[in-house]
Amino acid sequence: MFKSKAVLVLIVSFFTFAACSSNEIGESKDVSQNKIYQDYSISYSEENTNAEVYCQFRFAGQHGTTLVLNNPSEVQFDGEKLVVDSSAGGGAYYKITKPGAAFFGKHTITFNSTDNKKFENDFSFDNFKLVNVPVSVSKKQPFNLNFETTALQDDDHIQVETSNTDSSFSITYDANDKGNFITIPAEELKRQKVKQLTLEATLYRSIPLQQSTGEGGKMTLRYTLKPVKIKLGE
Repeated sequence: MFKSKAVLVLIVSFFTFAACSSNEIGESKDVSQNKIYQDYSISYSEENTNAEVYCQFRFAGQHGTTLVLNNPSEVQFDGEKLVVDSSAGGGAYYKITKPGAAFFGKHTITFNSTDNKKFENDFSFDNFKLVNVPVSVSKKQPFNLNFETTALQDDDHIQVETSNTDSSFSITYDANDKGNFITIPAEELKRQKVKQLTLEATLYRSIPLQQSTGEGGKMTLRYTLKPVKIKLGE
């Protein structure tokens, strides 16, 4: 199913978030520990080979002042303490990269507050891949792009986008759709002037936190596959 409205909402949401989030930097010892918002993101692209875990802490909500964690407060990934960094546009953050090939499986992010409370949150990095990708297809009829991954939940979705074409399109598959395939509509194929279709698939997951302060938080995962090329025939 072609979901242009869903794609538009994602784009609008991204720019709204970018415009409203603070890049100011404060210290965690100066704020109520129960008002610290935990923001975790995991990203992996097959073309980059490394997975990245990005942790950010904000005062009073997801758009609040970014925080440097003061001793004894800290954040760990699988038991490894992360070091603070910062950028002009994003404020303070904690980041670690790991080889993607060895990243599959269960992981834990642990946040310790200055009042000695521990918040542990697990996630599982599972395989995502396209299977039985056709070598060529006809522009006159739709075709299915098959995939394998663990079941999508709630706000999870897969987005398939074109590249290197003058007639781009984007298709979204979510947890309510049936079957492990994404249908590419014939009307989109008919608009293509190129002889080869290049498609890139990205899996987005929203992972509920198991433990958080009163302010809450979020964890998201993005997994991007290498582009696939499919010949287009009449």
